[in-house]
Amino acid sequence: MGFLSKLFGREDAARKDASRIYSLMLSQARRPEFYGENKVPDNYDGRIDLLTLHLGVAIRALNTHGEQGKRLAQAVYEVMRDDWDIALREEGLSDTGVVKRIKPMIRLFYTRIKAYTEGIDAGSIEEVLMGGMLKDSDGSFAPVLSAYGLSAAQALDGKSLGEIALTEFSLPETPKL
Repeated sequence: MGFLSKLFGREDAARKDASRIYSLMLSQARRPEFYGENKVPDNYDGRIDLLTLHLGVAIRALNTHGEQGKRLAQAVYEVMRDDWDIALREEGLSDTGVVKRIKPMIRLFYTRIKAYTEGIDAGSIEEVLMGGMLKDSDGSFAPVLSAYGLSAAQALDGKSLGEIALTEFSLPETPKL
């Protein structure tokens, strides 16, 4: 959002919708049921990777809705990037420190989004999970989290762009081991 828009209180509609989607996915990714022994590690990397899975599901769905969907997917990415930027600054990093830390985070985000999307389209993300956020686990949570990810994607499949933008969909219950 530009300086004048901020100054005069106008906010781009896509940005507003993107913030709504990001907030829902962030809230879902923070649910304690995802974390614990042999689950997603409750650390910075684990939390970012689980958020990326949730955002990947949303971005995958948005990208099926033509140019408007792609615009909203880009806005979701921008909201996420801005949130990460703020978080890094709150850790006390300078401008150059933020740039150095955020670039690899963004590269990993895109790598993971691609892998999650391909896995969802193929019917399983177990391999991606075991190569990422669950790599240090015994693997027992991978099929459970994979089924959850596929179910989350199905919850958005067939939804209109407006329904996704207004978060008028239900995500599946959080998985239990």
